[in-house]
Amino acid sequence: MALAVAIAAMGTLAIASSSYAAETNRAESDAVVAEAEKLVMQAGQADPVDTKLIHQAMDKLHTALKIDPRNDSAYVDLGFCYGVLRDADSAIDMYRTATDLNPSGANFIELADIYMRVGDPQDALLAANAGIVKDPANARLYNAKGLALNDLQRFDEAEEAWEKALRLNPNLKVAQANIDALNGGPSGRGSISKHPAQAPAPSPMQ
Repeated sequence: MALAVAIAAMGTLAIASSSYAAETNRAESDAVVAEAEKLVMQAGQADPVDTKLIHQAMDKLHTALKIDPRNDSAYVDLGFCYGVLRDADSAIDMYRTATDLNPSGANFIELADIYMRVGDPQDALLAANAGIVKDPANARLYNAKGLALNDLQRFDEAEEAWEKALRLNPNLKVAQANIDALNGGPSGRGSISKHPAQAPAPSPMQ
């Protein structure tokens, strides 16, 4: 009996040690990701974008993944970098990996956004809907869903999605702007804002 208790205690200790090591690896990996994001920000301040800094950031992100291969934030940032370099296929792969590792609403927003950027509203809609299943109170996911539906010319459904976004977050101005554009443009179809307030391309920290 005493032996069984001792073995059980050793097992618990091993699990605790493993959990601590995983947390330590993630923290170390996140620190490298933060360094990469600083490089991305610096690259974006140049005109045109400094691709040398983008590649340096990508090297750091790969280092972060060697430390913690399950760091979804590193994959999101790699997706952003590939997008800047206009490598759409690689960008999509990175965002999809991020959602596989962490199917959060934020990650599905990123995935839906890259699909919209490459002109694939059908997959953008699938990504938005998948995100809504995981995070049904996320207004930005409903805004993303509306964008995809609008591009698929399913205008009534797009308006419903944006209205849902506003019910969840009345301060999400882009959703209201999209409804206004939908109903106020030529023949009732105006210029839809694909990104919040027509802001510059988002940083990987959004």
